[in-house]
Amino acid sequence: MFYNRNDKTIDDMSDEVLLICLVEINNSMYEIIFLVCFTLHNIEELIWLPGWSKNAGKYHPQVKRKEFGFALAVVTLIGYFLTFAFLNSESPNEIIRYLYLGFVMMMCLNAVFPHLIAAVVLKRYAPGLLTGLLLNLPAGLYVVFGRHGDQLELNKLAAGFAVCTVVTVFSLRPLFKLGRKLFD
Repeated sequence: MFYNRNDKTIDDMSDEVLLICLVEINNSMYEIIFLVCFTLHNIEELIWLPGWSKNAGKYHPQVKRKEFGFALAVVTLIGYFLTFAFLNSESPNEIIRYLYLGFVMMMCLNAVFPHLIAAVVLKRYAPGLLTGLLLNLPAGLYVVFGRHGDQLELNKLAAGFAVCTVVTVFSLRPLFKLGRKLFD
């Protein structure tokens, strides 16, 4: 048997490392679950929204799959970046913390506006509605208020939400345009 300075075997050390990894996974499990929900939501949109947009009128610009996919990939990567920046810092700074939580809240609101409202107004299913309402909304609300609610400053959450929402909304059309240039 091999021993380290503390007379622990390598097997004991491996068990400790595994336990630390499991604790870390458990501590961030809900954020990872939200990320999976967000990804599934975006996949649903990628599959059905381009076709749906042909008849959406003023509620969504008509988009082709490649241009929409490009914009969606950028937004998804930003979501992944914010999540991993939040999770990979011992104590995330306030800006990262509230941008991440604001992003999660933005995705919760996204289930209602535009998906639910579009479905009601157009009287037909809006792609992203089910994954938004059944996955993003409950998982996101739990991450923000169930996991971090006791530490929240609502004005900072509102600011993070506003920044993420404004940046996302105003970047979509330029991203669609860039996607058209890159893929057409």
